[in-house]
Amino acid sequence: MLRRFLLLFVFIPVIVYANQSLENDLKLANIGNRGAAFRIGARYLNGEGVEQDYEKAKYYLERAADKNHSHALYDLGYIYLYGIGVEKDYMMAYDYFERSKDVGFVPAYFIIGLMYYDGAGVKKNDKKAYEYCKTAIERGYKTNNIILDHKNKKILIKQEKEQEDK
Repeated sequence: MLRRFLLLFVFIPVIVYANQSLENDLKLANIGNRGAAFRIGARYLNGEGVEQDYEKAKYYLERAADKNHSHALYDLGYIYLYGIGVEKDYMMAYDYFERSKDVGFVPAYFIIGLMYYDGAGVKKNDKKAYEYCKTAIERGYKTNNIILDHKNKKILIKQEKEQEDK
C-alpha cells in the first residue's frame, strides 16, 4: 500500500549534466566535492549515462550526505523508504528526510508529511501530515494529488480513479 501510495507523489528527479563528465566528477568527488559525489550517486541510482548500480549510488550519495548535501540526503531517504538496493527501513528513511529538510530541501517536507499520513516509520498523525505538507506547498512544492483541509487540519488524497479520469 505504502509503495503504491507514495509513488503517486514522489519520484527521483532525473538529472542531466551535459557539462560534467563522469571522469571529472570522480576526480572532484575523490577530493571531497559533495556536488560531484551527489551527481555520481544520482547517475548510478537512475542509470543515467552509466549502468544502474545501487551499491555505487548509495556509496556516492553517502559521501555527499556526509557533507549535508540536501538532495543526496533526500535520495538516501528514498532508497531506504523503498528498499532500493538495501533492506527497506522506514526509520532510516525518516532520518534522512529529516536531515534533508533541516538543510532546506523542500520536497523532504512533503514526503515526511506523507509518512505521517500513512504511519510509515512514524506514528500516524494527521495534524503533522497536514503541517509538513502545508509547509512544503507554501515553500513552492507543486502537487496536484493532495488537498489541504485547513478547517480540519488534514490532508486529503485525491483518489487514483479521479486522477485517471483527468
